[in-house]
Amino acid sequence: MKEGTVALVIRFDKDAPVLVEYFSDEAEIVVVEDALKAGEDPILKVQEYRAREAEEDEEFGDYVEDLLSKPFLRPEIQLHGLQWMKSKIRIETFKQTEAQAAKVIAEYAINIFKQDQDKTDFILVGPTAKVRIRVFSVQSVKAGSSSGSEVA
Repeated sequence: MKEGTVALVIRFDKDAPVLVEYFSDEAEIVVVEDALKAGEDPILKVQEYRAREAEEDEEFGDYVEDLLSKPFLRPEIQLHGLQWMKSKIRIETFKQTEAQAAKVIAEYAINIFKQDQDKTDFILVGPTAKVRIRVFSVQSVKAGSSSGSEVA
């Protein structure tokens, strides 16, 4: 059975919980936890983390592209470069699918949380997967990044 985690970052607006952001990437969830422990804005920290990751990925992609453009490249190096590019495409497709699933799960989970605000760490179980839901409450943060934005 597949297992994953979706973290909800919520704030309260007139005593009503509002979903600010959700995350399903384990590394990003760690960033959220660390930011909250340090008293920092978790959304901002995740955005900074994503920017660093994207920059590193872009640099490596540029390196592979440059390498593949060399006229006298050994065939095995060309093959490895092409395999990396195909793998990159598969990873991006998987991330898009995961983001769509995380959105649906987050919307469902926030409704459960609205009904019982003591549920800050619970499991949703389906026929082929189970998802741990973790709810993090923040005082005030700005909504918006690519993984989700305010959902009521």
